[in-house]
Amino acid sequence: MRKFIADYVKSCSECIRYKATNQKPAGLLQTPVPTQRFESIAIDLFGPLPETTEGMKWIFIVEDYTTKWVELFPLKQATAKECAMTLLNEVFLRYGVPRRLISDNGTQFVSAVMQQLCFVLDINQSLIPVYHPQANPVERKNRDLKPRLAMMVGNNHTLWTEKLPAIRFAMNTSK
Repeated sequence: MRKFIADYVKSCSECIRYKATNQKPAGLLQTPVPTQRFESIAIDLFGPLPETTEGMKWIFIVEDYTTKWVELFPLKQATAKECAMTLLNEVFLRYGVPRRLISDNGTQFVSAVMQQLCFVLDINQSLIPVYHPQANPVERKNRDLKPRLAMMVGNNHTLWTEKLPAIRFAMNTSK
């Protein structure tokens, strides 16, 4: 009987119209849709990994939001300066300056160096909410990278930089 009454009240047009609600009215979802390649990119860091002979410990991952193209760059340190220099020299000079940069709230990405880079180049920096990795598409690439790296490296943990081109190729050509 209780369920019948609740269902009746929910479907009653006059009840719906005059009864006060606690919920905000649903708005239109405004998802920006990039139209060109590398117009919107997502970035993240993977590591720390065992140090290589060159001193590399981190992988800087850059993914194009439109084409899902991935670039992997080994880094010695996970600093804002090193991330910004890699973006500038390896990504922006190769693919052009994006309009939007998506990242998590890592200290490297919210630093003054990264904010200055985005300001000077007129890039809209979008920080994903804390504990919500689904909002950053590159987080899925982190999940894909880990087993591929483990399979390719085997027991030679310090040779992972040599395997990055093959892993990048596999990530960019598989569905």
